[in-house]
Amino acid sequence: MLPYYNNAYAKAKLIGALLKLEKYSVFTDLTLNLDNKNYTPDISLYPKRDVNLSLPEPIEMIEMPAVAIEVLSHTQTLEEILDQFTVYFGAVVKSCWLVVPIGGAIVVYTSPEEAVHFTSGDVIDEQMNIHLPIDDIFSTEA
Repeated sequence: MLPYYNNAYAKAKLIGALLKLEKYSVFTDLTLNLDNKNYTPDISLYPKRDVNLSLPEPIEMIEMPAVAIEVLSHTQTLEEILDQFTVYFGAVVKSCWLVVPIGGAIVVYTSPEEAVHFTSGDVIDEQMNIHLPIDDIFSTEA
C-alpha cells in the first residue's frame, strides 16, 4: 500500500500523541507473526520497554502488542481491517483502534463486537486506561 498525504499526517499526529503516554512503547509498521502469517498494524503499543538500538533486532514479533492501531486509507476496505482485528483479538491483543482521517474519527474496539466511536473530546480506551484529546490527532495546526 502506498502512503497517502492525509493518512501519513494523521498517523504522525497520532504517534506524537501516543509517545506522551508513559506506560507504553510505540512502534510503527512492526511485523507481527500470527500462525506463520505476517500482519503489520500501522501502530503497535506495548507495555513500556527498553529499546537498545545497538542490538540485533527481530525481523518479526511473536509477542503481541497490547494495542493494534490501523489508520484507514482509501485503498483499504473496512472489512479488511475488521478481519485483521478479529485475528488480533484471537492472538490476545487487548484493544484495536480504527483511525478514520477523512471523518476525524477513532473507533476503539475492545472485542470484535464491542466498539466506541470518538469524534470530539477525548479518545478513551477504558481497557488500556488511555485518554487522548482527539484534537491532538486531528488538529491541522503544526
